[in-house]
Amino acid sequence: MNVRTRAPYLTTLTAALALALTGSLSAPAHAAAPDSVIANDTVWKDTDGNPILAQGGNVLKVGSIYYWVGQKLVKGQPKAVNLYSSTDLENWKFEGPILSQSGTTGPLATGLWLGRPQLMRNPNGTFVLVVEVNNGPGNRNQLLFATSPTVDGTYTPTTQNSVMVNGNTIGDHSVFVDGANAYLVYVGDTSTGINQTVNIARLNADWTAVADEPPIWSASNSAHTEAPAIVKVGATYYLFASGMDWWDATPTSYRTSTAMTSAGWSQGSWQRVVTRPGSANSFGTQFEQIIPVVGSQGTSYLYNGDRYSQFYTGDGNAPGGIGKNAWYPLTFEGGAPVLHGYTDVDVNTAAGTITGNRVANGRFDQDVAGAVPHWTVKEGSSARTEESNATLGGDHHRQLSVYSGYVSQQLSLPNGTYELSFDHRSSGGQKNAYAEVKNHGSTTPVRVHVNTSQYQWATKKITFTVTSGKPDLGVWADAGGWLNIDNVSVWPAS
Repeated sequence: MNVRTRAPYLTTLTAALALALTGSLSAPAHAAAPDSVIANDTVWKDTDGNPILAQGGNVLKVGSIYYWVGQKLVKGQPKAVNLYSSTDLENWKFEGPILSQSGTTGPLATGLWLGRPQLMRNPNGTFVLVVEVNNGPGNRNQLLFATSPTVDGTYTPTTQNSVMVNGNTIGDHSVFVDGANAYLVYVGDTSTGINQTVNIARLNADWTAVADEPPIWSASNSAHTEAPAIVKVGATYYLFASGMDWWDATPTSYRTSTAMTSAGWSQGSWQRVVTRPGSANSFGTQFEQIIPVVGSQGTSYLYNGDRYSQFYTGDGNAPGGIGKNAWYPLTFEGGAPVLHGYTDVDVNTAAGTITGNRVANGRFDQDVAGAVPHWTVKEGSSARTEESNATLGGDHHRQLSVYSGYVSQQLSLPNGTYELSFDHRSSGGQKNAYAEVKNHGSTTPVRVHVNTSQYQWATKKITFTVTSGKPDLGVWADAGGWLNIDNVSVWPAS
């Protein structure tokens, strides 16, 4: 997941082609782009170069190492819970499966559901894994608890069979650890239907079962949420959840409490998480978890999103995008969470800070038919996204195609100097075709022209200074030939 550009099919430019413009032609400035990032809208690979297979799981920090568990979901293969490790949340080593299906009987029989793995560490040192299973085709989910003395060991189920929760089957679930207490956060079924309630239930002392008591909070799921999970920020508990739309991406909602009590959670109602730029489907994802990144400079938060649309096999479209996972910065403004759709995310785990390429959908690989997500296409423009004739790892990738018209995106940037980088290719022949930055604090746009013939992918750059905080990126072509744009990024210039 640390690939920033499609290097296999890009042409490296000489310094003469790498234009750095600050109103006039000058020497290139060096951008402070990191060596590795969380590269959204790509197929993430582990440190051995294999695709990461980890759906619907969570990330647990043990010492200085982050461990990520997720479901191995590959058509025609037994399911497993995979474990990955990382020190920077960007480069992940495959540790192996820690719970796997085999045989024809029991809750781990091949062919049954095995999903939503959640990993936690009990104060006694035992690692506990909680997964959804079912007891046969067509049946709803129950829970299976498994334990290991080490985080990367083989996990042994604590019971021979899966168990219902408070006498019912369940939908999605997660776990939340608050000091010495752990909780199951889940969408529950009732006799009247599935996904009818949202619940928080205490786990027993060793965290291997739901406590033999009613949930501390249970409410009607009238907001139609799933994938619920809690994070504590300061003195406030935030319960996040996705919408319910089968395989599709959905908006994310939240509610808050100042205490893990029924009275606390019963206050208020579900609110929509603000997205920047605006996104109706959490940038093509379904919410999974908020990952705290604690360091010497404080705590930042990382939104863990899944793309189940990659597994969609029904009729019609399931909007999402390239890649099975996408992680984005989450900030809190006046106590309200804001999700930022950065194309690339750089995490400094030692400092506890998150920065990134603030262009949203800069690879044009968030897939919504007939649109260019997070970009504004001027009325009458021919601009659209289309599949490139270059592929990477067998996955189709998209690009912006502009025959005529204007496409733009407004960024929110602290004042300072930045470098805009993008890849392009063109038939040439247009009277005018260019990429620009305008409204950055000057009345004169900073512009680089791309109306000459360039059939191989090449990179151009613009250096610009922001004093307005709200610059606009734009691409213009006035017909006469085709123009493709891809891999748009903005990083601070050093």
